[in-house]
Amino acid sequence: MVAESLRLLVLTALFAGASAAVGYMLIMLPNVEAFTALLFVAGWTLGAARGITAALIASILYFGLNPQGGLFPPLLAAQMLGAASAPLAGVVFRKVTAVRSIHWHGIAVLLGLSAFVVTLIFDLLTNLAFPLATSMNMKGITVYLIGGIPFSLVHILSNIGIFIFIVPPLLDLVGRFHLTDAK
Repeated sequence: MVAESLRLLVLTALFAGASAAVGYMLIMLPNVEAFTALLFVAGWTLGAARGITAALIASILYFGLNPQGGLFPPLLAAQMLGAASAPLAGVVFRKVTAVRSIHWHGIAVLLGLSAFVVTLIFDLLTNLAFPLATSMNMKGITVYLIGGIPFSLVHILSNIGIFIFIVPPLLDLVGRFHLTDAK
C-alpha cells in the first residue's frame, strides 16, 4: 500500500515536471505547446484528482515562473483553471473509449474534439483574465477577445494536431508499462 502510494506520488510529480519541461521546450513557438497534451495523458493515466494535482503543479512551474512574463495573479489563476481541464478531459476520454472498441478514425475525432474543447476553455479563461482584472468595460473585453482570435486559432489547431498524432503513442506507452491508476 505504501509502495503504491509512493508510485502514484512519483508519477504525479513526473507528469507535472514533464509537462512544465515540454512547455519550456516549445516556448519559442508562439501558441504551440504540448503542455496540454501531457496533462491530458496525466488524467487518462492517474485519474482526476492526481491529474489535476499534476496540472496545478505544472502550471505554477511553467506559467508562474515563466521568463516571458508570469505571475500576474488573475492570469495565473485562469491558467491553472484552464490547465486543470486537460486531465479532466483525459479521464472522460478514458471512460468513453473503455466502454466500447472505437476505430482509429473515431479515436482521432475524439482526441481532436478533446483538444478543441480544452484549448478553447483555456484560451477563453486566459483571454478574459486580463480585461476583467483591469476592469475593462464590455467594449474593451470584446475588442480584447476579438484581437486574440488569430492566436487562439493557432493554439487550437496546433493542439488538435498534437492530440491526434502525439497522444496515441503516449497512451500506448503508458498502457504498455501498466502505469495507469484511473478508474
